[in-house]
Amino acid sequence: MNKKRVSYDVPGLRAGLQVLRVLCEAPTPLGQTDLCQASGLNKHMVYRCLQTLLSEGMVVETGDGPKYEPSLLAFHYFSLPVARMTITRAATEPLRALWEDLNECVYLGVLHEDRILYLIHHEGGREIRSGGGRVGGSYCLHADGAGKVLAAYADDAVRERLLAKGLEKLTSRTHTGRKAFLADLARVRQQGFAVDREEYIPGVICFGAPLFDYAGAMAGAICCSVLTIHYSMDELESRIGPKVLETARRISATMGWVK
Repeated sequence: MNKKRVSYDVPGLRAGLQVLRVLCEAPTPLGQTDLCQASGLNKHMVYRCLQTLLSEGMVVETGDGPKYEPSLLAFHYFSLPVARMTITRAATEPLRALWEDLNECVYLGVLHEDRILYLIHHEGGREIRSGGGRVGGSYCLHADGAGKVLAAYADDAVRERLLAKGLEKLTSRTHTGRKAFLADLARVRQQGFAVDREEYIPGVICFGAPLFDYAGAMAGAICCSVLTIHYSMDELESRIGPKVLETARRISATMGWVK
């Protein structure tokens, strides 16, 4: 069961973070009046926050007005987690929570040598398993839900190499022609997710979503696969899809992505 997060509101801390956030987002230094308007905080609170941030070296005064801007000390501290935060670390708990909620197969994959490499894989808990995957396994991109996501957001060179090698016909529904394949990936980029309509394994359908890092680059993809005896395509997209997308958003946020 997921534990409900308890929120403790600390006004001074929240206000300080808000002031720092506004300063970081601003392209030019801001004065106190500008900060009040942008943050919605009163003049007294903004002044207190600025004095604390100045004393800690997180903010510097430009001297004109005066106006304020964030120092690189803030960047120094806030950038430290970047090197520590791997995609598997960011995805482990949210993906496990999704698995416990759905009781269906969920997995995390990354692009590796023009294939999808599974880094996390939780098999479904029903009496009949969807199968077809394991941690460390490497699979085709063009028919898998997460694989389509990786192919859609990758460089053009990746798609051209896939087409040059030839797209294997895995089921009667697999797209193997250039036009259909590229059109499918264009839809993925437009809608922000991918579906596998029994294109990899007969009787198995999937919903995949992209993961992004702090620079907005694709970091990987997550997917949920289910059996057609349990879900229709409409149910996959309406019942499972939103949960996969929300999980992807949480993982991406942990990786530093801000939409």
